[in-house]
Amino acid sequence: MSVMILAKSLKEKSKKELIDEYIELYKKHMNLEKEKEKLEKELKKYKNANTPSSANKHIMVDTQGLKAKRGAKRGAPKGHKGATLILPGPNVIVPVTTNKCLICKSPNIEPTGYIKKRTIICYQKAKVVIKRYDQVEYRCLNGFHVFLATRKDIPEKGLYDKTIQSLVNYYKFKARLPHNIIVDVMNNIHDVPMTDPTSLAITRRASEKLEPLYQDLENEIKQADVVGGDETSFSVKGVNHWVWVFCNALLSLFKFKKERGGDIVEKTLGKDFKGKLVSDGWRTYMSYSEEYGIELQRCWDHLRREVKHECKEKHPDLYKWCCDIYFMVKKGRKYKQEWRRHDMHAKCKAELAMLINHMKAHRNLRKLATKIENGKDYWFTTILHPELPMDNNESERSLRPFVLIRKIIGCLRSELGKKNYEVMMSLISTWQKQGKNAFHTLEASL
Repeated sequence: MSVMILAKSLKEKSKKELIDEYIELYKKHMNLEKEKEKLEKELKKYKNANTPSSANKHIMVDTQGLKAKRGAKRGAPKGHKGATLILPGPNVIVPVTTNKCLICKSPNIEPTGYIKKRTIICYQKAKVVIKRYDQVEYRCLNGFHVFLATRKDIPEKGLYDKTIQSLVNYYKFKARLPHNIIVDVMNNIHDVPMTDPTSLAITRRASEKLEPLYQDLENEIKQADVVGGDETSFSVKGVNHWVWVFCNALLSLFKFKKERGGDIVEKTLGKDFKGKLVSDGWRTYMSYSEEYGIELQRCWDHLRREVKHECKEKHPDLYKWCCDIYFMVKKGRKYKQEWRRHDMHAKCKAELAMLINHMKAHRNLRKLATKIENGKDYWFTTILHPELPMDNNESERSLRPFVLIRKIIGCLRSELGKKNYEVMMSLISTWQKQGKNAFHTLEASL
């Protein structure tokens, strides 16, 4: 009956009315498709191979009330260094006695001979001293120069000595505190009078003073045997910039640039760079290495994350195959004989070529397969040059402080701020990697 009613209603409608209805339905369908594409594009920002698990905690399973697996050991894994605090011997020994019972207040007491020894770390607040330096002026009778006598503890500019300058810069670039919080700490904890503009001026003067050390660091990076590179976005006055890092286990050099590509790598490392490069899949690094014949190692952690993201559920065999190649590379770089490393290098290339062919057989994996294929032989440089790491984690760890700063302050509000961060973050990160005390080294350098 309903079919007959529908047929009758269609007969009653004119051809024009049917076309108009069809066009209206088509428009709605297209709008829904566009909205779907827009939402999928937005979702990719938060759900992709490089998104950390902490960003998806709202969709993770609640682990409250779950029991540990049978036979699983609690605590840190084997080989964990630990973080036990090792205290030096006491500077002062304080005897603690009493003349009455602490419970019933009776004075009839005597010591039992047992002494409980407790070590307490105490902080003695530093005293703020305001000094006046009377600098005597002299005239040179030979060169007819006029000058003022000076001392090492007199700062070149400003009212504050090197210790206070070092504290402000340490709080700003190591502790990542905004200037208003730094001023609050200086006023209320250290009893040092200070304002927000003064705190900003101190950081600017420090970066100007330490600029030569930053230039020395640039020269050291150019002479390094292994350099890792990476970048992350950072807003400057509302305009998106990129923070680039060039680093290894002992050095860190940061640079700001508007573009993510371009000649930043060439300008930083130079045309005569003789070392080796470790990076993610960004084309800028590959172009530089190909133009100047520099050995490049692509990051395996990036590759495994992307393959896992695309294959873990629908193609677990391909993900396992990728992991098998990873362990082949890991095994090959440990060989001491050069011929064995060359042999493993050829085997890994053949295995990866087969994996790429199998991935191309699946339409949803073709884009990833092409991306892996574009990596060429750069996945296996570490086999022939074992001094190269298999991943780019050193660079990503070096950039981590900038990611935290970005979350705290949002953006930089001046072009001069870029230079301050380039200089101070590069030096502090380098000192930290070299095992130096960042505060004391900063104080000695100012």
